[in-house]
Amino acid sequence: MAISHAEHAAPGSPHHAEHTTDIELHHDLVAPEALGGRQSELPRNYYRSPAFIGTLVATCLAQISGYLGWVLPANTLSLINLALGPSSNIWLAVSWQAGFAVGFLWVGRLSDIFGRRWFFIGSSVLALIGNIIGASAQSIDMLLATNTLNGIAAAGQLSFNVVIGELVPKQQRGTYNAIVLSTSIPFAVFGPPIARAFYENVPSLTFRMSYILGVAINVIAIVLYFFFYHPPTYELLHVNGKSKWKQLKGFDWIGSILFTAGLTIFLIGLNWGGSVYPWSDAHVLGAFFAGIAGLVAFCFWEAYCGLDYPIMPMRLFRNFKSDAIVACASIGAMVYYSGTVIWPTMAGTLFTTSIAEVGWLSCAVGGGLLFGQILAGIGIRSLPKMKWQMTVAGVIMVAFVASLASSTADTRVRTVVFLLIGAAGAGYVENLTLSAITLVWEPEDIGLVAGMMGCIRTAAGALATSMYSSILASELKKYLPQFVGPAATAAGLPVASLPALLAGVGAGSFDAVPGINADVLAAIGSPIKQAYAMSFRTVFLCTLPFGAILLLAAIFYCPNMEDYLTDEVARKLQGVATEPKMEGKGDEESQNA
Repeated sequence: MAISHAEHAAPGSPHHAEHTTDIELHHDLVAPEALGGRQSELPRNYYRSPAFIGTLVATCLAQISGYLGWVLPANTLSLINLALGPSSNIWLAVSWQAGFAVGFLWVGRLSDIFGRRWFFIGSSVLALIGNIIGASAQSIDMLLATNTLNGIAAAGQLSFNVVIGELVPKQQRGTYNAIVLSTSIPFAVFGPPIARAFYENVPSLTFRMSYILGVAINVIAIVLYFFFYHPPTYELLHVNGKSKWKQLKGFDWIGSILFTAGLTIFLIGLNWGGSVYPWSDAHVLGAFFAGIAGLVAFCFWEAYCGLDYPIMPMRLFRNFKSDAIVACASIGAMVYYSGTVIWPTMAGTLFTTSIAEVGWLSCAVGGGLLFGQILAGIGIRSLPKMKWQMTVAGVIMVAFVASLASSTADTRVRTVVFLLIGAAGAGYVENLTLSAITLVWEPEDIGLVAGMMGCIRTAAGALATSMYSSILASELKKYLPQFVGPAATAAGLPVASLPALLAGVGAGSFDAVPGINADVLAAIGSPIKQAYAMSFRTVFLCTLPFGAILLLAAIFYCPNMEDYLTDEVARKLQGVATEPKMEGKGDEESQNA
């Protein structure tokens, strides 16, 4: 029988949430020793114990691995393609994002049911395997497998708001999220120049160095998780509940297959459109509509399957506060993930051809995002009017990202500043949503709702990456002939060589163009930049409708957080050797831990 949290926890008990929802989800009775209670009720050195510190460090390393597996490859896609390709089907970014979205559903729901320990250890083990494959890759297909595995693994590694969030007081979740995120600065911010420096300084390894780093980081994370991370076990989470085998047999396998197949096929169709095949081609339309059909079937299954633990219960979407938070998170992700892929291309075509310089310019996306995330970690506690914080951050993000549509080859400084500010707005939105989504639901459902939001926001990011890349490709097919063709023929290039010239612009090499010479190359430099500027203008203007959705969600439905920010701790680590709690001074110390 599906029962709500309030039905099996007495008001006033540590297990009773102050803000229960009226949406029924299936919960089993949780043992008292699994509950954290109030912060003042924990042993005084709990947050200084080796178990908590070891868990925190492991979580930081795991999320560093998650960023490492995305930022470095995503910023060097063209270089990877030159090293292992060339291939027209280079979907390294989309394969990571699709794996990431699918992984969130699995990790969030399964760790709620079976306990978190082995799922988060397993995430780092999977990332270790993916990085080993990546370090030895000899083809684009091997890197596609690597990125898919790393994407699935990152769903666990970047669920730090679940691992740490349930172990710390509600009022400190935003702060701890900011702490964990800040440790990713080396790769989240400086990953692009680091990745490109590998090409210049370690030519025998190039992109492989990124994966070699991932191997080392994941080995340390696995060891720390194994020895220090001991959250409540299955038996503590299901007092007098089903056996593990019955839970596994009753898991929502059909929903998992429908979602995975539907999302993957949809993204393939979206990625094909306008680049590999025309939008009207049967390959594109077939994949596009088959993917949509699979996702619609998934929604119907989740609504009517009657399982105790559907992987994404449609009842979740009756909580409008939660829906608004997810919508804001998804729009912010569309800016970040697509920007990570689009911006290096923009910097390399409009501002510089230097590999190293493009890397440094690419820091603007990750640097701005992380700056906003850290500010939000402070803001959600000290400025709990989240509705207005979300609205202001959304306005900043939308205004400055859309302003990039005015960029030309002569606006380098202005473009970088606008991008930094827009990305900071997206980062502020992201950390607000990471913290808030776990506050508007019961402790039993932290993994489910965080996974649901992570899945949707990542799917939105993958959608944006494919959509904006396709828009860019389509616009270039229109503007390159318009600007480059006349300039090339005026400089003496035979008209018959124009198709080869336009193909050479996309490939970055003009060696195969008949009749090319220095005069033609000099003549087409400025028109190429003009064609790219016009194409990027369309891409950034297309962000405006999505920004409007974010602002509507923030203004009308996002909740404020004052009443949620208590000192309640959802879960506590097991088997922690701690000093006994003391009255007076001990209580004060535990409050300040």
